[in-house]
Parts: sequence; structure tokens; C-alpha cells
Amino acid sequence: MFKLTDTELQSAFEAISHHGYSALFPPPPEWTTVTDNWPEIRQYLAGIDLDVYVPYKPLRVFVPKSRANLRVAHLLHPEDLILYTALVIIVKDDLESARISRRARRVFSYRTQPGVSNRLYTTRGAYTKYLAELQRKSRKPTVRFVSIADIADFYPRVNQHRLENVITSASSSPRGNDVARVLVKKMINHLMESNSYGIPVGPHASRVLGEAVLIDVDAHLESQGVDYVRWVDDYHIFSRTEYMAQSAVFQLAEWIFVNHGLTLQSAKTKIWPVAKYVDWVLSKPEDRLTDRDTLLALFRDSGYVEEEADGEELQRMVDQIHGFDLQQLFLESISDQEIVDYRVVRYVLTRLPNIPGVDEALRMGLLNIVIDHAELFYPVVEHIAEYVISFQNLSTEEKRRIGGKLARPLKRRQNPPPAHYAMWILYVFSTSPGWINAREIVSLYTQSASEVIRRYAALAISVCGTRAEALAIRRDLPAASSLLRLAILAASTKLGQDERKHWKRANPTRGVVEKCV
Repeated sequence: MFKLTDTELQSAFEAISHHGYSALFPPPPEWTTVTDNWPEIRQYLAGIDLDVYVPYKPLRVFVPKSRANLRVAHLLHPEDLILYTALVIIVKDDLESARISRRARRVFSYRTQPGVSNRLYTTRGAYTKYLAELQRKSRKPTVRFVSIADIADFYPRVNQHRLENVITSASSSPRGNDVARVLVKKMINHLMESNSYGIPVGPHASRVLGEAVLIDVDAHLESQGVDYVRWVDDYHIFSRTEYMAQSAVFQLAEWIFVNHGLTLQSAKTKIWPVAKYVDWVLSKPEDRLTDRDTLLALFRDSGYVEEEADGEELQRMVDQIHGFDLQQLFLESISDQEIVDYRVVRYVLTRLPNIPGVDEALRMGLLNIVIDHAELFYPVVEHIAEYVISFQNLSTEEKRRIGGKLARPLKRRQNPPPAHYAMWILYVFSTSPGWINAREIVSLYTQSASEVIRRYAALAISVCGTRAEALAIRRDLPAASSLLRLAILAASTKLGQDERKHWKRANPTRGVVEKCV
């Protein structure tokens, strides 16, 4: 028998609230239900014997990594996510102790802060330090070549038996040994449909386990004198000669294949002369923005502003220029449909809403470009969705116009967009009423066989629908998967109070979260 304590469950709840529900899915409304009913849900979960527990089937969606490359992502049921996170938190400090020291400045991704039980890892400044170390090593006089190696399909191909061994060997307590067994053999194996490979992609707790799997890989490279830096599954190796660069890549490839059954992604594994590496790999979109000091000098030299001009006014003008810079960057990135620069698109869509001095007309102009070229942006649709909902004061007419254009690809019978795109657009429609007629959402629901599309359509109905739309989908509850059931239950709040009560009695709930929805 293995049960989690109230303290362990509380740590998991606080960690999820801090890190977010998933790295790859829209925030689910069910987490609000969990938060509002946490004492009851914690008590229920504390009573579960994880040695005999069978998790709910996760929702799977294929997420674009680029225009031509996909990865599978898993949305866990709220109860399972809490259990999974709690188990990982128990062993995270032991796993961190087994990793290469931070002081070595080699591995920067998802480092755990020992003793902090309600956080999975800390990310503050980590990626900036990682980039700074890449820059520092590339400037060393002895470095002439840089190898870049990326592990192919890392999370889906993690060997669960080896993961269990890593956790067991790092564990400093009997509790940790039990976690290794329950986490891998009971929880992960069931979530991965009894396959012996793979860990869930999307939950933040999986990042800790992914780092654990590579402990021996990092140690092997270190023992061989390889000068490398790693972020998740990306290795950057710094060498004096091309031969040494090639040799280091071979060592890495051989080790991960023999010991983990993993391979390097051939398309992303390259050896660069250091100058080309700096120009092509280490350049950032923000490097193409007009430098602030240059702008201020130009303003003053031209007499456009006084030397003693107010600092806030100067910053407003700088922000405005940066807004135009970003729009130009965006237009350049989509000028050739064959080679859309998604890195720049992603950067602009996340950066522009956070520049306070940018004119609203400029932001709206970029929004119009985005919704008019939506088919180009499937791989970055989550950033489109977040950019759209960043507009807080849209009129009813503007929302209808934008919603209609975003929904247009979803209605295509031939060559419809992927479920991942539909999921994020339907998420926009679930953030507030008025984007689209609810009857159109019901049509999308009934015409789709995708559990992903049906779930997010049902969630949109729960916000913008009426009793008529709720009646149209409630009959699907008994046969629905666990996460679709939660969405249908959310939509059923549009029914009359007594009507919904009798309907729920006729369809018994499964688990504590369904009871609370």
C-alpha cells in the first residue's frame, strides 16, 4: 500500500499553481474547481492507494515543433496531475543531488532548489545564464568549432525501466524507493498505455524526470573531457578542431543509444565554425531592434527632443519606435511562406503586448495581419491565441469580426487545420462571450470525431452557450472520455438548476473533481 500525505499533496497543489497546469495546453477551467474545493479534493486523494490505482486516460494531441515536425503532448486529468506532481516532488531533491553541480556551468535547465517542497524547479535567470555561457565559451581562443546535438523524440522514448533505476539509485530514503516503483510502474506506465517507453509530455513535473534520465550522459561527457553545455535535450559542444568536434558527437550518440536506446536528430545535429555559430545560432530577434541609446542620441542630435527632456517621455518614444521595429520584423518573417521565421513570429507576438508605449492602432494592425494569414501560423497558434486575448477592450463588432476569421479554417471540410490549432482557437472563444455564435461551436462539436476539438468546443459552450447548446451535447456524457466528461459537465451549468441536478443523478460522477464541477 502506498498513499500520499496531506503535506505531499499540498506541496503538489502549490507547485502546480505556481508553474502552471501544462506547458503545452491552454489553462483548464477545472483547475479553478480544484482550487475552490481543495480541502475536499485533497482528502479524497489522500485516501487513494497508488499501488492499485489506475489513472484516467490522458488527452493526447499532436503539437507542431515546426512546420514539418510534430510531438505528442498529454493533458492529464486534474486528479492524476496532482498525484504525479506529488510523487516527483518527493524525489526531486535526491535527483538534483545526483546531477552535475551548478558550479560546473554545464547544465542549466530545470535545476531544483533543495529544501523548497512546493516548487519543482527554479527558472529565474537560468536561460539567460545558459546563453551567456554559450557566448563565453564561443569566445575562448581555443574554440574553433561548435557541435550542436539534439536528442530525437526525447520524452516519448525515455526508457521507463532506466528511469526507475535512476530514481532508486539517487534515493536517500525508503520513501524514495517506494516512489520509484509507484511513479514509474503504476503511474507513468498506465498513462503511457502500458508501453515501456515514454513519460507524459506537457506536465511540468516531467521536466524533472527528463533531467534525471540524462544524469549519466552528462557524467560520461564530463569524464571524457568534453567541453559542453546543455539545455534539456540540446547539447552544445565546444572543440579546438573539427575532428574533436566530430569525435565528441560520436561519443554522445553512442552513449545514448547503447545505454538509453536514444538517437540524435540528424536534421538538427551540426558542426559549425565558431564564427558562423555565433552569427546563426546565438543571434536573437531582439538584436535586430533599434538600440535604445542610439535612438536617444538620434532624437537629441536631430533636435527632436530637448537635452533635458522628461525620462518618461523619452521612454515612451523609444517604446513606440520598438513597436514599429517589431511590426517590421514580423512582416519580414512572413514575407516568404516557405520559410516563415517562427522564432521571430513568436518573439513579436509575446513582446509587443508588453511594451506600454505602443499605440493601440499598431497592435491592432498586427492583429489584422495575424488573423488574415492564420494558415501560416499553425506551429505558433498558442501565441496567436494569447495575443488575441491580450486585447481587453474590443467592441462586440470587433470580437465578431476577429472570431469569424479565426473560426473560418475550422469550418473547412477539406484539409481542415490540425486539432492543436482548433484547440487554441476554441480556447479563445472560451475566454469570454461574443467571439462567435454558439450554434457554430455546436456544429464544430458534432461534426468532429476528435476528442480534443470536442472538449474545447464544450468548454466554449460553457461560456458563450445557452441551454439549447448544452442540451445538444449532454447526451454524450456516458461514453465520453474523462476530460471530455469534465467539459460536458461544465457546459451543463447552462441547464436549469433542477434539470441539471436530475441529469447528474442519472449519470453518476466519476471521481471527486467531476463531483465538484
